[in-house]
Amino acid sequence: MSDKTDHHIFSKFKAFLTISRAKIQLGTPPHPLLGLILGATTISHLFSTSSLVYILLYFLLIAFACNINCLYDVRIDMRYKRHMSDAVKILGRFNVKTIISMEVVAISALILFLMAKGHFVTSILSLSGLVFGYVYSAEPIRIKRRGILSPLPVLFGLYTLPVLGGWFIFQDSLTWYIVVFCLGYALLNEGITLVNTCEDYREDMVEGIKTWAHIFSMRKTMRLAFLFTTFGGLIAIAGVFLKPVQTGWTFYNIYSITLFIIMGIINTVSILNIGGDIYEASNREDLEISCKEAAKNMPKWFISSRYPLLIMVILILAGA
Repeated sequence: MSDKTDHHIFSKFKAFLTISRAKIQLGTPPHPLLGLILGATTISHLFSTSSLVYILLYFLLIAFACNINCLYDVRIDMRYKRHMSDAVKILGRFNVKTIISMEVVAISALILFLMAKGHFVTSILSLSGLVFGYVYSAEPIRIKRRGILSPLPVLFGLYTLPVLGGWFIFQDSLTWYIVVFCLGYALLNEGITLVNTCEDYREDMVEGIKTWAHIFSMRKTMRLAFLFTTFGGLIAIAGVFLKPVQTGWTFYNIYSITLFIIMGIINTVSILNIGGDIYEASNREDLEISCKEAAKNMPKWFISSRYPLLIMVILILAGA
């Protein structure tokens, strides 16, 4: 009896990890950390209550967005991504809705905590992230099927607001380097995400979901993915280099600045390689197969483009 109970609990936990997209979340910690580290003036700031609460808040927001997406995509996933719809079935729709409700309560409590601590802008940005996560997937708005607007909740809610939210934990206004960085970082990540948009071209068309791939064609959208990823990544790297230039901070020894430059080179090469892979995929004759094959590299691309940036900003803060 105990073994059956343990198996039942394990299967439900595994299902929750599935609807929360646990595998791809390995690449998401840089989202809040980059903003926090760029905004902090000392390493000790990163271990403050506000920082830790914000990190927890971010992961709850991303879990909420993934969970609600799976809930409203069950019918589609039953045809094309059975592991996702099966996970919802294992948990039960009622339980998934309960989990989502609990996440909203926890998110609201953490936002109120940050507001009470005086982080008003971060609180508003976090609340906006909650709204973006909802309207992207949930009916009747469901922006993901509304053509030209479809990427906006992801572009802003996932790739821009988390960075800015972390920044405003420590800063009261924007600077050039954070603006440049956020612009590049959002474009970089959206470029990679557009590959997934093209991957789902046929499935979305059958289900009446209209994305950029349907508006501009798959090939043009893949070319946009190449441009966004390549130039966005280079702009993000430029934003990181701009910080010590703008603030006048110096590195504490020759080893740290050497490592910083090396990481900048590694990240540049990584960005160019990712862009090259996307461009190569866009040139193949059978785009549907090409995009599905390319999309398998997305977790690797996210990790290899985000974490070098994270290491670079850590080195800057360590030398502050």
